[in-house]
Amino acid sequence: MQVPRPLASTCGDIYRTAVAQLGAARRVAEALAEEPLPAGPVRVLALGKAATPMIEAALAVLGSRASDPLCVHPEGTRAPAGVRTIAAGHPRPTRGSLEAGEAIAAWADANGGSAALVLLSGGGSALAVAPPAGISLDDKADALAAVMRAGATIQELNAVRKHLSALKGGRLGARLAPAPVRVLVLSDVPGDDLSTIASGPLVPDPTTWADVERILARTGARAALPASVRAFVDEESAAARETPKPGDPRFAAIAHRLLAGPGDLARAAAEVARGRGLDAEADPAPLVGDVAEVAARLGAWARANAGQGRRLLALGGEPTIHVPPSAANPDGGRAQALALLAAKEIAGLRAAVLAAGSDGRDGPTEHAGAVVDGETAGQAARAGIDLDAALAEARSGPACAALGAAIPRFETGTHVCDLVMVAVE
Repeated sequence: MQVPRPLASTCGDIYRTAVAQLGAARRVAEALAEEPLPAGPVRVLALGKAATPMIEAALAVLGSRASDPLCVHPEGTRAPAGVRTIAAGHPRPTRGSLEAGEAIAAWADANGGSAALVLLSGGGSALAVAPPAGISLDDKADALAAVMRAGATIQELNAVRKHLSALKGGRLGARLAPAPVRVLVLSDVPGDDLSTIASGPLVPDPTTWADVERILARTGARAALPASVRAFVDEESAAARETPKPGDPRFAAIAHRLLAGPGDLARAAAEVARGRGLDAEADPAPLVGDVAEVAARLGAWARANAGQGRRLLALGGEPTIHVPPSAANPDGGRAQALALLAAKEIAGLRAAVLAAGSDGRDGPTEHAGAVVDGETAGQAARAGIDLDAALAEARSGPACAALGAAIPRFETGTHVCDLVMVAVE
């Protein structure tokens, strides 16, 4: 593996430092210190990619007051000690995800009005699943994979998820009512919409079956749905059996606090960059859109700012990627695909682009993302690595690894979406 060139190396250092500053444990401890929970026992649930550090911090604060703690975390990540834990699959649900969904439903049903603390982070949608009767785990997973591959945004994907679940879209919150519930949230959603993060299990759902029908039509994913899911969608949509909606009185005792989100990550990166001598700013707009559109935008910024000193633009959010049906063996996430597209945009410039997940993972790969610079495209050509073919076949991962551009996967202790940076000198 090659050593990153200076500007790319600087971007990598900024990424790791910024992510560390948004550690989930620290944010939970600060929130509970600023707003202590009422006296007495508190039942604790942690769900999401940052579940382990979040519940460890909460238990350290609550001590003996913590009751019936349950932690659902991704397979292959560290589990907390001394509490019931369930390792589950992400991004595709596994049997562990089904076990987690059943355990969370039972945990909620046994609450009996007691105070509860829920620690929520992104990834919870896949980590805990509760399919409707008549839909198997595999059919539900295949349905959501079809919607994801069709290029749905995270908001659209979660609208579908909420309508195929007994927990999401506010249904967990309805189960806990009328208990007082504090929810501490790490956002992995551009715009920090609480009803979208982990598919909003404790928030009334503003989306409807009409939205689901529209999403399936726009993406063309309906035809790829398993027969059981298509039948369920048709039946439930016709009957208008909806998720809990805003204004539902069952949610009166549920209070959410947002700990951090993608915008905070971009601002942290810009601050770190300024400390390293770069003229840096964070884009205030959430990072959304197709990876090709985002790459073109990064390239335009690099061309406009190249030669004007050491500058950096940081963006936080989640671009989308469309995996073509012809991709026989995809290997690579949205961050690595964005990096390869950006490498073509900045070719020949004294510039670098980094795209990586704040959780240290880029989809179902062994990488966190990638960092490229103005020499990467030329390097690929000399090495016989066809970037266009890698992108067309959704195999950005092997290409980034071969170029020495891939950032190895690691546990960051947080999850606030993706960080994208473009820098020039």
